[in-house]
Amino acid sequence: MFIPKKPSCVPNSNRRIAGEPIKQHERRSLKRFAHDRSGNIAILFVFMSTVLFLFVGGAVDYSRWNAVRADMIESMDAASLAVAQLAAADDTLTPAQLETYGDAFFRENFDYEDQLLTGWNIDFNLANTAVISTCITGKISTFLLGVTGITELDIDKCVEIIPQGSGRIELALVLDVTGSMSWNDSNGQNKLNSLRTAVTALLDVLFEGNETSDNVRVGVVPFNQHVNSGASTGWTNSWGDLNGVAAYNGARFFHVDENGVVDANRKVNHYDLFNSDPDRSWDGCMEARPYPLDELDTEPGSATTTAIINAAMQTPSSADEPDSLMRSAFSSMPNINTEFVVADLASADNSRWVPVFLADEPDCNNSDDCDNGDYSESGTVNGVNWNGFWFDDPDDDNVLTSVKESSYSNRYYIDDRDFTNYNQGTPFNKYVPIVSHFREVNQGNITDAPFLAWMTKQGVQPVNGYGSQEYIMRTGYVGWWDPGTQTYNHRYDLPKDSSSKGPNYSACPEAILPLTDTRDDIDGSSTGIMDRLVATGATNIPAGVVWGWRTVSPDAPFTEAIAPGETGPGSTVFDDWQKAVVIMTDGENVFSGRNTHWGSAISAFGYEIEERMGDTIDQTSEMENQADNKILRICRRMKEDNVLVYAIVFDVNAGSTIENIFKSCATEPTAPYFFNAPDGDELETAFGDIADDLVKLHISK
Repeated sequence: MFIPKKPSCVPNSNRRIAGEPIKQHERRSLKRFAHDRSGNIAILFVFMSTVLFLFVGGAVDYSRWNAVRADMIESMDAASLAVAQLAAADDTLTPAQLETYGDAFFRENFDYEDQLLTGWNIDFNLANTAVISTCITGKISTFLLGVTGITELDIDKCVEIIPQGSGRIELALVLDVTGSMSWNDSNGQNKLNSLRTAVTALLDVLFEGNETSDNVRVGVVPFNQHVNSGASTGWTNSWGDLNGVAAYNGARFFHVDENGVVDANRKVNHYDLFNSDPDRSWDGCMEARPYPLDELDTEPGSATTTAIINAAMQTPSSADEPDSLMRSAFSSMPNINTEFVVADLASADNSRWVPVFLADEPDCNNSDDCDNGDYSESGTVNGVNWNGFWFDDPDDDNVLTSVKESSYSNRYYIDDRDFTNYNQGTPFNKYVPIVSHFREVNQGNITDAPFLAWMTKQGVQPVNGYGSQEYIMRTGYVGWWDPGTQTYNHRYDLPKDSSSKGPNYSACPEAILPLTDTRDDIDGSSTGIMDRLVATGATNIPAGVVWGWRTVSPDAPFTEAIAPGETGPGSTVFDDWQKAVVIMTDGENVFSGRNTHWGSAISAFGYEIEERMGDTIDQTSEMENQADNKILRICRRMKEDNVLVYAIVFDVNAGSTIENIFKSCATEPTAPYFFNAPDGDELETAFGDIADDLVKLHISK
């Protein structure tokens, strides 16, 4: 008989299962309760609602605060600018009148005055006419944040307006004063006079009719083949190579001690040479430091890290420097002169500047036969047998036959006859043994490695003849050292032609005018540097550019610029000041070749034979190319140093090399940072536009 099974029953979850212990059943019930989420929703809702309310309420109150404050700041800016413009337009208005005007201007433009709590205040501080400071103090009430206890929000804010003519600017004007600046432009205007007019236009804006300014400092750096640092004792004592340790100090000369012995291991100090000449003193032109220090603003008298030297020799990537012309200037940097290693360049010794001292160059002793020693004469001096042909002139040289006396531009500074002719007594007697030593070393009969190394650097070629090229040695001979007077005697203390150029570069420009806050120092009719400028000499633009940078730099040798940590006028600090350089030229870099053993006229980079611009840079054309690249490299480093660079080419063809270089050099390749001024009128406009850009009304903070 079939009996169906009893249907299964699902026991009630709260029913105790037969035979199951009670404690186990209770544990199951508690576990099920713990996993039940139905009751937590209400708790979470209450908690999250509170947070959401605070978040939304805070956002609403903050948005309202932000809207009020934004309109307030905009209205403050407008009111402050209006006060500045009114003050500039009418200097008869009192501070109280200006404040009343500013307050009314603010209220007219501010749309949220009813949102401010009672007691708010706007204050125009006009105590310092160079900086108008406007401050608001006040509060607004909150809506939803009040439930948290935050019932008010501050809206305190200050802005500063720098009026026109008070731009807190440190500016260097790097000005071309080469010979071509004496010419007329296409409009028939004298270019140097046009430059003076243009600078006056710039100063009219910067100083706004005032003689001095607490917020404008301007320096002037005239340049041609050289830059004149100024030959003051304070400058030379601090930053000149007084001890003669720099590599280029005396490199063209050799030392003869008090016993008449040639000692080429001892350096000849240019300062000692100036002290040895009772009629001449240093005018202020100096030689460039060893490359690449000539492109850097590193402090003299202090060692430079090798890392700085190595970094200076690196080419920036296209990402770091998008300008292809600028990158090319770095990628074509030559190696440093083989005379140096990086450690030499980083030493304090080579950080100082060397004054220019031009050698007295060979000349003939009379106009008839130019025989400096009278060839027919001979004799014995200090145990040395001599003959007149020892003292040959360049015209008679058998090795470098193309060199003629007329190739030397500094001849007759000291008449060679005063020490090469046998009738001259002591000067001749002192000189003969030196000539003998030169001849014997040159011919290999005497071993004097340091002296031979010196001769090789000067371009002397070993010969087996009677001692040709003595005229090269003649330029390096400075006389005998007198330890008592600390001077060289029997050469530069001899009679000299007062009309000759002497040891100073004849076209040494006017000395740099350091940063000044006094306008008369710049364009004053009796005291200003602009009236003293003279157009002469060739063009060496990078020498001017790097000294422009040094003029606005707080580092020595010019320390007038404000430095980090210093306090300036009106409690200003370093970050308040904008540093800028204006560079103006009317032509390309020019290094003149000369038909001498030096190969070129002298410049701040010496002679071409010295390779002062880098290894193998020993032709004037190569020097000109490197000078172009130096401009670009110096400009990039200035811009990295937060210096604004303005560049002007004057009376220069469009599309020329120098125009392209100046476009890349400028902060931007367009106005107001770059100008091509074809004539004096456009030059004046360019300087005026630059001034407007520098000191236009702006909100400083």
